[in-house]
Amino acid sequence: MAINIYNSFIDLIEETGLNLEDFQAITSYLLENGVICREDTQKEEKYYDQFLRLESIIKDYLNLININVIHDEDLLSIRLYAPGSDFPDSFEDIDMKSNMSMSLTSEESAYLIALAILYNQKFNEGDVEDDASVEVELEEFNTALASYLSFTANENKSVRDDSLRTLRKLKVIKFAKGVFEDEDRPLIIRPYIKQVILPDMLKPFLENEEMMVTDDVVTEVQTEEDRNEDK
Repeated sequence: MAINIYNSFIDLIEETGLNLEDFQAITSYLLENGVICREDTQKEEKYYDQFLRLESIIKDYLNLININVIHDEDLLSIRLYAPGSDFPDSFEDIDMKSNMSMSLTSEESAYLIALAILYNQKFNEGDVEDDASVEVELEEFNTALASYLSFTANENKSVRDDSLRTLRKLKVIKFAKGVFEDEDRPLIIRPYIKQVILPDMLKPFLENEEMMVTDDVVTEVQTEEDRNEDK
C-alpha cells in the first residue's frame, strides 16, 4: 500500500516533466527560507518556474502538515505560513510570528511594523518606484519608530544592522549600496512587506497616532481658550 502511494506520487511529479529531486529541492528551499521571489536570484527564478508546474502537488503535500502556501501571482512570489498562523485573506488578529521562519526579536518586530506603516503611507501618496518599492530615509524610519511605536532603535549599530539583515532575508527590504557605511543612504521597502504585515495589523498603531494628534489638537484649542479668557 505504502509503495503504491509512493509510486503514484512519483508519477504525479513526473507527469509535470520534472522529477522527485526537483520537488525536493523546491520544498526544502521553501521550508528553510520561507519565501521565493522570482526576481531575486537565478536559483529562485528557476524554483519559481518549476513551482508553477508542481504547484498543486506542493500545496497538497505541505497542507498535509498544515503549512499554507500562498502564491502571489502579481509579485511572482511564493511564501509559506506556519501551522495555525494568519495569512492574506484569513487574517483575524495580530501575530508577529506568523510567517514560516519568522521568530523575530522585539527590535525586528518594531522595525517591521514601522516599515509597513511607511510603505503604506508612501504607496497611498503615489511615491512608489516602478517595481512597487518605496525609498525611505533612515531619519523617516527612526521618526516612525518613535511616533507610532514609541520605540527607539538600539544604540548598538551592530544590533540595528543585524535586525535589518533579518528583514532583508524575509524579502521585505533591500539596501541601497553602502547603507551600513553611510546612514544617509535610503532603505528600500519592497512590496512583499504586504505579505507579512497585513493592513489590520497596523490599525492599533495608526489609531494610537490618531488619538495622539487629537489630544494635541484639543490641548491647543484649550490653550487658545485660556489665552482668550485671560484677555
